[in-house]
Amino acid sequence: MLIEVRFGGDSFILDVDSRFDHTLSRELPFTTTLNVWKEEVYFETPVELDVSGMRSFLKIEPGKLYYWPPGRGFCIFYGLSQPYSPVYPVGAYIGVIGRLRAIEDGVEAIVQPYKPVEAYREYISILESIGFKAVTPLYGGEPSVESVGFIEDKRIAFKMYIEEYGIHIEGEPLFPQNYTPQTLTLVSKLADLLRLERYVRLDLDEDGWITITGYTTGSMLPEAVEELSRAYLKISRAISQIS
Repeated sequence: MLIEVRFGGDSFILDVDSRFDHTLSRELPFTTTLNVWKEEVYFETPVELDVSGMRSFLKIEPGKLYYWPPGRGFCIFYGLSQPYSPVYPVGAYIGVIGRLRAIEDGVEAIVQPYKPVEAYREYISILESIGFKAVTPLYGGEPSVESVGFIEDKRIAFKMYIEEYGIHIEGEPLFPQNYTPQTLTLVSKLADLLRLERYVRLDLDEDGWITITGYTTGSMLPEAVEELSRAYLKISRAISQIS
């Protein structure tokens, strides 16, 4: 089941495992408070999920949705943080998890069933046809398209800004920009790896993080997303080798 967490003019979408559909649907919608702890956003729910027989974890994967029984909490990790005590994987975050860094502790939210924005159905269908999940969360009150897929077991996520003149694609942030010689050298090497790509390039997001962005049109969207995916794999390998 897809659920939408709305706070202010923003929202994000969670894909909860279908085994919990009946239990969860009885409690929707509900209000809650978004809490930030280290590199984790979590919120309490009125839902008591039956996780008996499931394996618990103390080491998590960023981008997955976890359930914390003591607080009946849903937890999403977006960095190095690890859970305070064992958690259970119950779903996934759909989209760019780096945006969770902007959430402030104590924000009130409403959790409700997710409904896609009809105007973006065409783009959702295109992305789903190439193996990506796509949703339409809110940014500052305006809908956008966010998507996630897995290439060679690596999580590839991006958001799309759809304009009259084309589509701007922005991938998951890689690392914060700074102007030390070491970082500038690394950025130069990584940018050169994408020099011959048609749609994508190394770029800076509005929060000052190095990322991969691209530009395309609707008809060429599958090619651009496939190129973005390959670019992330190439950059990830290069970073691990340089490190």
